[in-house]
Amino acid sequence: MEDAQIVRVAKAIADPTRVEMLRALRRAGSMTCTEVCEHFELSQPTISHHVRTLAKSGLISVRKDGPFHVLTANEDVLAGFASVIAGEPPARSARRSSRVKTKTGSPRKR
Repeated sequence: MEDAQIVRVAKAIADPTRVEMLRALRRAGSMTCTEVCEHFELSQPTISHHVRTLAKSGLISVRKDGPFHVLTANEDVLAGFASVIAGEPPARSARRSSRVKTKTGSPRKR
């Protein structure tokens, strides 16, 4: 899991409402946006904001099924985040350079 995704996931689960939404989705297996709105006493725009944040973090998948948006927890992302939090080192991008810039701007070997 890349550092940027770790940060997105951490920010997404920093909100108690989103944590409860994620729990509800995992219990149910999947839910439509309508079902999520019925489960929480929040306005539809607020629910949409939370769903968008969870989807951008990769914690949930959203698929269109006719007139409905079906939400499902992404167990792979949850497991990856849990392993990072448990102390396993995050996977780094293979394209990352082995050089870093010094304060003067000139590159040096790591």
